[in-house]
Amino acid sequence: MALVKTVNLGKVFQEKSVPVTALSSVSIEIEKGEFVAISGPSGSGKTTLLNLIGCLDRPTQGQIYLDGEEVGKLHQKALTPFRLRKIGFIFQDYNLIPTLTAGENIEYVLWLQGMGASERRKRIHEVAERFGITSLIHRRPWQLSRGQQQRAAVARAIVHKPRIVLGDELTANLDQKTGIGLMEFLKELNEKEKITFLYATHDPTMMKYADRIIKIQDGRILEGSLV
Repeated sequence: MALVKTVNLGKVFQEKSVPVTALSSVSIEIEKGEFVAISGPSGSGKTTLLNLIGCLDRPTQGQIYLDGEEVGKLHQKALTPFRLRKIGFIFQDYNLIPTLTAGENIEYVLWLQGMGASERRKRIHEVAERFGITSLIHRRPWQLSRGQQQRAAVARAIVHKPRIVLGDELTANLDQKTGIGLMEFLKELNEKEKITFLYATHDPTMMKYADRIIKIQDGRILEGSLV
């Protein structure tokens, strides 16, 4: 059974009372442990697709299955805990909370889950040690380099052991060397920890790390790109 499956997924937005189709008849499958890129030009529907899979938005039509559950049928009250348990997010600008330390940023999702303090400290220590940021967990985001912020953001995304990690244009604001370093780091996590990654990019350099590339244009999956 696929970890992620979408069936005839569609999304229509209203812009000044005019319907705008962002996605149309999108059917894809992502298997556990895959490292998959979604590619396409700006405005092609990449971010919309990620937001739907990440339960940040609801489809206009079609179904989304995540870990065997049809998330489109979940009530809003059930979606928040579902996201907390199943999904990790790495945002383009990292979205680290500036008033919290790196360790507190990593811990935040565990606190939201209601995990006890001792178990939270254990998880933070484990993930910080794995990512080489143990000495940095008491620093605020503004005291960290871009590379260190990256690692803190990735640590936050996986500390709760999600089923899948989603990323949107992760390297858009980075120089090429730093971007390559981030992708190599994520690919290593994928291979060693079997973490499933799905990320959107329009950068050919970042696409080469993917096991496969799903191409999208004008809200539709291009024929032959699902192999």
